[in-house]
Amino acid sequence: MVKSRIFDNTQLLKEHPELPHYKEEVVCFRSEYKDRSYPANECYFNRELYMIFVLEGRSEILLNGEFIAIEPNMLLIHGANYLTEHLYSSRDIKFITLALSESMRTDDSYLTQITAILLATMRRNKQYTIQLTEYEAQIIHKELEVLMHLMNIEHHFLFRRIQAACNSLFLDIADFLSRKTVIKKEISRKDHVLQEFHALVTRNFREEHFVSFYADKLAISEQYLARIVRLGTGKTINSLINELLVMEARTLLTSTKFTVGEIATKLGFSDAAGFCKFFKRNAGQTPLNYRKGLLI
Repeated sequence: MVKSRIFDNTQLLKEHPELPHYKEEVVCFRSEYKDRSYPANECYFNRELYMIFVLEGRSEILLNGEFIAIEPNMLLIHGANYLTEHLYSSRDIKFITLALSESMRTDDSYLTQITAILLATMRRNKQYTIQLTEYEAQIIHKELEVLMHLMNIEHHFLFRRIQAACNSLFLDIADFLSRKTVIKKEISRKDHVLQEFHALVTRNFREEHFVSFYADKLAISEQYLARIVRLGTGKTINSLINELLVMEARTLLTSTKFTVGEIATKLGFSDAAGFCKFFKRNAGQTPLNYRKGLLI
């Protein structure tokens, strides 16, 4: 049985603090076959804007259940709320990964706009990869090298330097994509609402379990929000929140020594009993049995 867990820059740096990064906002690093660290029976729910640029070799994944193969000079890009299951990587695989936090994107209005348009275009076309020409690949490679270099220097305005590098990178990606498909300069109202909901739910799901909170924040009716989320994801808002809560609970049970009561509090439940009932209903076993099973 494949298990899912939440994965973001915080978790990534907790497991690999040596990776080039700026705080928990940006992580950009090289990998190859020997660096693989994901168990075969786990898939990951990514909270960040995530990009992989393949230099050599081939990798196969399931992204929200959809099969995707990525090969040299190919970019894989997706936003938050995607489940990734690794199927296969060739032994000669080499790639660069970039994970960009929501706060990093939203601090810069231009970066927010260009990444929103890029992600909306790719999602609308059900297109998560971009095959680059040799020339385009060289440009993206150089820009990612610049980002990795910036993570290792001291600079009074480093945050702005990194934002400028990210802007340059995503502007070029959008330019290359526009030569291969039609990019709308403005995203639709529905796409905007869905992206805002994604940002809200990944930041607030621990404390806020009800649809009314998200509808109020977005100044729309619960029915309208529910319809947009259903059309955009194929899931209900409650099922998405429950998935996040279960994955976060599994992460806390796996990687911390918090008691069940402490985890219940961190995830916004009024008591441990309510949390245990929720976990068993959604995960098929009690929190303690889940934790014990991992220790066997």
